[in-house]
Amino acid sequence: MLKIPPDYTFLIQIAIFVAFWLLVSRLWFRPALRIVRERKARSEGAIREARTIEAEAERLGAEHAAALDQTRTEAQRALQEIIRGAEAEQKRLIAEASAEAQRTLAEVQARVAEEVAQARRGLRDEAAKLARMVTEKVLARPA
Repeated sequence: MLKIPPDYTFLIQIAIFVAFWLLVSRLWFRPALRIVRERKARSEGAIREARTIEAEAERLGAEHAAALDQTRTEAQRALQEIIRGAEAEQKRLIAEASAEAQRTLAEVQARVAEEVAQARRGLRDEAAKLARMVTEKVLARPA
């Protein structure tokens, strides 16, 4: 039971409590709070560092994506240039082949015309010879 005014044992209990509190505070609470503060500081530092690294990674990712886009654009441009060059080369080769074919055709036509003319001359000569021979045989005298 609690007496009013409290007796001296109550004052001793308060003194023991204060002494215990000071002892525990110095030996347990302060070191524990110091460790908690240090852990918190390290955690916050690690979080800041992680955010910095994450921002850097995002920046590098954006740079990488931009570089890829630029490379794709340059590759497309180079490919279109190569295709245009190939088409021009193809047209040039086709034009050369066509001109060569026209030249060859003209030469062949000229040769054929010459051969036809020679054959006609030869046939005329032969026809004339045959006509003379037939005339000689029919008339029985030289013509």
